[in-house]
Amino acid sequence: MSMRIDGGVVVGWSGTSHEIVPNGSVLIDGNTVKSVSTDKSQSADRVIDASGKIVCPGFVNLHVHSQLNVGDYLLTDVTKKDYLAANWFVFGAPLKEKIEPAAPPAVAMGRKYALYSALRNGATTVLDPGGGPGALDDYVAIVGQTGGRVFFSPPFRSHDIFTDAEGRHYYEERPDRGRPGLKVAVDFIKKFHGAHNGRLQGILNPAQAETCEPSLLKESVAAAKELNIPIHIHAGGNFREFLEILNKYRKPVAEYLADVGILGPRTTLGHMAITGGHSRVDYPRGDELKILAETGATIGHCPHKCAKMAFAMESFDQYLEAGVRIGLGTDTYPLDIVSEMRYASLISRLVDRKASGARATDVFNAATIGGANALGRPDLGRLAPGAKADVVIINLRTTCYGPVRDPINALVEYASGADVETVIVDGEVVVENGRSTRIDDDELFAQAQTGANRAWDNWAARDWNGRTVEKIIPPAFPTRKS
Repeated sequence: MSMRIDGGVVVGWSGTSHEIVPNGSVLIDGNTVKSVSTDKSQSADRVIDASGKIVCPGFVNLHVHSQLNVGDYLLTDVTKKDYLAANWFVFGAPLKEKIEPAAPPAVAMGRKYALYSALRNGATTVLDPGGGPGALDDYVAIVGQTGGRVFFSPPFRSHDIFTDAEGRHYYEERPDRGRPGLKVAVDFIKKFHGAHNGRLQGILNPAQAETCEPSLLKESVAAAKELNIPIHIHAGGNFREFLEILNKYRKPVAEYLADVGILGPRTTLGHMAITGGHSRVDYPRGDELKILAETGATIGHCPHKCAKMAFAMESFDQYLEAGVRIGLGTDTYPLDIVSEMRYASLISRLVDRKASGARATDVFNAATIGGANALGRPDLGRLAPGAKADVVIINLRTTCYGPVRDPINALVEYASGADVETVIVDGEVVVENGRSTRIDDDELFAQAQTGANRAWDNWAARDWNGRTVEKIIPPAFPTRKS
């Protein structure tokens, strides 16, 4: 099927960079872009009127955990002060005796909700470093149902993180040292890589820098090379991890990962916001940015998540100026890659005290070609002949915002995922008028709310200290008694 998108402000591709094509026309033939021009005379089976709207390449979200926001809601725990920005321990480091796997239907619903939410917010491609454990055949089916492009395999680790009955966090080596998990991931990739007309792609996900022993990381690198796939690992995301690596290996995280051999052009580091020299770390910055730049690894920067934990990358501009490659991710809800561009820009300006910093050009590049390059996909993140037909149409012609002069400056300054009207993946319209063409938005939300309420209502049974959700996160205001 062919499709033509007419009349919008098209973000085209010059061959080396994005460029603006006013009153443009994007011709799609099957699952690829055939032309980007102002010629509206070319025949097509369907024509979409995008007059006055922005027609963008599909965004690439480098950090989407396929699960509900049950745990996200608890990140700003008011009762516990020793997370050292590893606040995900509130749900990710349980009391060992209280571990109880989620029911398969709940896992499947969380996966579906997250993947669709990211897609609805404009991310046609997501990197999923793992959600709740569940049936892998079901995961593949969900990718087929929702219609997005996903890089995934189940994560693995050699060490688990627990909280003891006194609230202390600790690491514990697995008896199997994570090797069965690596095998499951490799087998998944061999079986499902390329499923759904190539929309499901394999990527190896050793979980975190401090939960994977060096030999496991080296074996992961060897497996990724053999499979010809990229790698993702959480690294530099909190101060507890930084101290764990520093104490165990006598070097900061980036140097440790370089010595292990995991850094390279097809490696994405989730976060990498904590380095030596960070204002919250009493350890000097050495050659970490130089190492990251020279190895070609990409930072999957999640500025909103960092801000929730009261710290920031220092800074987006400083990394770019050092030659470090940067993409953008969301990590926690909302899975809104459009807003994430604004967070990246504003937080970098605050860190550097530079109002002219972190320009729209750079954060837009991070959300498009930055992510595509990290995944080794020059056919994503840009609108050019031969690229995949992954397109997002965004409406900024609304009195919610100011009048528009430059479309990309306005997009970064004003927009959010709520402004995404149309999402096209692989030449198929999968979101139209802000709703899925494949699944029932209202039914999915209702299922998610019911599932989240069930988990929150029973949180005390799994918490290390029997705390309720309202104890961990007090309501903003009291509820009136009837």
